[in-house]
Amino acid sequence: MKKAQRLKKHKKLNNAGMTLTEMIVTFALLALFMVAATRVISYIIGIYYAASGNSYGLQVSNMISNKIVGQIEGALPAVDPQVSSDVSGIDTISFMDETGSKITISATPQMNMDGSIGKSYMNIHYDEVTEGSIKYDAVDWKFDSKAYLGYSVSGLKFESPGSGYPENVLKMTLVLNSERYGDYTSTYYIKCVNVEKILF
Repeated sequence: MKKAQRLKKHKKLNNAGMTLTEMIVTFALLALFMVAATRVISYIIGIYYAASGNSYGLQVSNMISNKIVGQIEGALPAVDPQVSSDVSGIDTISFMDETGSKITISATPQMNMDGSIGKSYMNIHYDEVTEGSIKYDAVDWKFDSKAYLGYSVSGLKFESPGSGYPENVLKMTLVLNSERYGDYTSTYYIKCVNVEKILF
């Protein structure tokens, strides 16, 4: 009986709790695991933002290019397509379409509600057509700003792709910018099948 009481008392003493050293080691290990988990989480978030930015940038770029490429490819030889550049990094291309209207494609800044100059978006200007089967007044065509998913046009370059290409091919470089995701750049090669030469 006394032996059993001694064993019981001994067990109670052994279960007295953690020592200060054990507690410090436990918290140190916990801190190491938390630091590792934080780095993994931040890395995953970085990958997510990069993937989201590329996805949205590609979507907006395809939307713009589908409209522009179709217009430029249909240019008629009545007026050779002509490219003009300025220091802002936004080029302009002008050509004639099948309705006889002169088309000018560029990116223009939009006016904010307070009258200040805002972000730039694609703009397709159709000159007035007074002759032919289809007649219409001059008009500017553009996508709604919401279609850009937070992006805007920060660069648009029309240039010769080099000596290895025919003279009726141009290289279009489109740079989109988002305050959240940064820049997204895409490049397209466009052939104007109906014209012989593009004037740069």
